[in-house]
Parts: sequence; structure tokens; C-alpha cells
Amino acid sequence: MEPEEHTNVWVSDDAWRKSCQVHWGLPKHFDLLRFAREGQRVQGAFGLMRANRLLEDLPKQTVVKNLASMPADCSGVVWFEFAGYYEVGRLPQVRLKVQTKLAWVCQRCMKPMWQWVNESVLFNVVRREGPVNQNADGETVDTDVPEELLTDPAFDLFELIEDQVILALPYVPKHDSCESAAPVVEEEPEQPKVSPFEELAALKRR
Repeated sequence: MEPEEHTNVWVSDDAWRKSCQVHWGLPKHFDLLRFAREGQRVQGAFGLMRANRLLEDLPKQTVVKNLASMPADCSGVVWFEFAGYYEVGRLPQVRLKVQTKLAWVCQRCMKPMWQWVNESVLFNVVRREGPVNQNADGETVDTDVPEELLTDPAFDLFELIEDQVILALPYVPKHDSCESAAPVVEEEPEQPKVSPFEELAALKRR
């Protein structure tokens, strides 16, 4: 049985995924700074099979080429929303929301499992990268500072989506509760070693 908290989030966002599915296909490139400053927003969905870097270390996934007959909770699809925000005197910002449902194998019981990805990440749009969340010694001082995206007149949203899904995946996927697939091996009692000299002496006594 899958974790209830993940299931609840998945069900509550059903309408959102349906609105994304209306815009099927990979997102187009655009000017990131202008997108953020004008408060633009884009939604969409595409087949997981298009994400080659993501699929490199995953088991075989569901192939979805057209969502005409697919429910809004199927696997093999990536749903996304990207929105810009701007206030005078502050850095332009964008927020990425992305969901997908991956087929995977539990590394404890070695049985199939679903891995949900439900990410919402805020970024500052900057002209140059800077250590905004580090001090002079390179130590983190404010983990609440949004990550940064460099301005780009031909920004690749697909690449960012793929990066965020990869970062959201656990290093070792496991069910919340399951038993190890490794068989329990009972160790045999160790036999006392007999010296070859003792064996020779026993033969002479016969």
C-alpha cells in the first residue's frame, strides 16, 4: 500500500494536472527575464520518455504518447507549471511546480513501487551568480534564500524541469514498510580444527 500522505497530495492536485494536460508537449524556449518581469505563466505536460537524462538510471517506464485517453494520475507523464513574479525594488522571481509518478524498484524488498515527485521551487532571476546564501568562509547562512537562475534570452524550461525531478529522487528508493529480500542464512557451528600432527598420532595408535 502506498503512503497515504503522498496519495492525498496526488488526489488533491488532480484538477491542476488536467489543466496542464491541455497543453501537451515540450515547453518552448523564451526570454527568462522578460517572462518573470511580465508575470507570465505557462502550464503543460509531456511524456516521461522525452527525459533521456532522467531515464538513464530508472527501470522501464510507462510510454505515453498522447493523453487523449489517459487519466490525470497515470505514470509516464510529467506535469509542470512555471510562473513569473515581479515587484519594484526586488529581484524578479519564477516558481516551478512539477509532478510525475515513476515506476521503480524498492531496494529493500526488491519489489515494484511507485515514486511520486511533487516539487515546488522558487528561484531568483539574476544577471550573474553570487554566493547569496554563504558567508566569506563558504558556510551557509540562510537556507531560505531562493536558488538562482541566470537570465537567458533562450531559456530552456525543459532542462530545468528534468533537473528538478532528478534532484527530487531518493538516492535509495524504499517502501515505508517492507521486509528485506535477502534470505536469512543460518550459520553452521564452527567445527574444531584438528592439528595434522594429532591426526598422524591417532593413526600410529591404531
